[in-house]
Amino acid sequence: MTGAEMAGAEMAGAEMTGAEMTGAEMTGAEMARCRNGCNRSPIFHIPIRDDSIDYEENFCDLAETMSTNQAPKQAAAAPPAPPKNGKEAAKEGSKEGAGFTEDRFKTFNITGADLLKFDLPKFIRKLLRKNGAPKAVKHEIKDVHVLLERVRDVYMADRCALIEVPHPVNICGDTHGQYTDLLRIFNACGAPTRTRYLFLGDYVDRGRHSMEVIMLLFALKLALPKKMYLLRGNHELKAINKNYGFKQEVKNVYRDLGGEHGECLYNHFNEVFTWMPLAAHVAGRILCMHGGEYGHVTSFFAFFSGISPCLTSLNAIREIPLPLETAKSNNLACDLLWADPEAKATAFAPNKIRAISNIFGPKQVDELCRKLDLDYIIRAHQVVEYGYAFFVDRRLITVFSASRYQEELHNYAAVVIIDADRELSFLQLKPEEFDQRRDELEAAGTREPEQTTANVPDPKTPEKSQSGNSKKQ
Repeated sequence: MTGAEMAGAEMAGAEMTGAEMTGAEMTGAEMARCRNGCNRSPIFHIPIRDDSIDYEENFCDLAETMSTNQAPKQAAAAPPAPPKNGKEAAKEGSKEGAGFTEDRFKTFNITGADLLKFDLPKFIRKLLRKNGAPKAVKHEIKDVHVLLERVRDVYMADRCALIEVPHPVNICGDTHGQYTDLLRIFNACGAPTRTRYLFLGDYVDRGRHSMEVIMLLFALKLALPKKMYLLRGNHELKAINKNYGFKQEVKNVYRDLGGEHGECLYNHFNEVFTWMPLAAHVAGRILCMHGGEYGHVTSFFAFFSGISPCLTSLNAIREIPLPLETAKSNNLACDLLWADPEAKATAFAPNKIRAISNIFGPKQVDELCRKLDLDYIIRAHQVVEYGYAFFVDRRLITVFSASRYQEELHNYAAVVIIDADRELSFLQLKPEEFDQRRDELEAAGTREPEQTTANVPDPKTPEKSQSGNSKKQ
């Protein structure tokens, strides 16, 4: 997966002075409305610095909620805890939706007692206490297995590749093991106890803290199922994450237990991934998916993908059978993760470069929006300089939520915010506030040069920002 240069997107960017700027102050350059007709919602460009946010206030709120056992009550919708002994567990496991069979107890070396004593609030608090510190958070391996079993049961109960997500909601792109950025997002947008989130996949690989990212998101999904929605990305495919860091990270964290324990846990994560949904229908008007890669395509349109000739209706996504071991086993699922766009394409065509999936053009995007009655398609997967980008009359949006994604990049992270009126805004996190990288440099006795925003284009003239660069993840 090598990068390729591409032409830039329409980027927003007038600088603001803090996270608590009022609506009256956000006028002119700070709030450029772009109405596009077709009864679509206006888009607001709202770049926000989050350096004035109190980390402790938001996380104390979340930790307090966990402590008062509100989260476990909400998690009660998941299948009940299994009995204490293996025989009773096997009997319970035979019931529809219950995954705790005797064989699974043996495979993961857990007991009914382990399941009963699992403390979800404590598990979450341990992750939050680190508050983005570079050191890994190590839970008892049995607790991680229990978490995965419970999350797996939640997804087994839903068993649908397309989920319906209400609004308001915050939509996040790739996090790729950048735990600090995940915590910064919760700080800037609000703790999940108060705010709804939709993540578009690619939680693992690349970054150094994939386990912390996916464990916190899974724990929050279990604790707050109506506040936390998670889609599957292409790095939640075993064929991908075995090569790009996640497998080795899991084995390293539990290397003191022996390699077979880390291998078993890694396989358990990937089993849960096979049950995750592939797309989300937001507010009845927006289709979200992770999207595919662009390979060697160098056009600006290559920011966006995930369109398929098999996508004739939303039911086509709903009918994708789960669990899905590999993307190749289903044409539509494959396209949702791997389809390549091409600016000059006038119709769907086989992807000869990749020998998998297809290519498509702007015409197919417009046709799909009309056919499915969509205002927007939002996807992730592509690092963009300012965290988000537009194309095709602003009907396609890409969002990327890992700042300073690679050493040589100083990209922003961003979040798409959909409010109660279905209006879109964008929150940006500046790369120089990537605390994990800064702390590592300071510990080594070096500092990074301060990053400026002089090159951030004025949102009033987005057409002038067509010269930025983007790299494939």
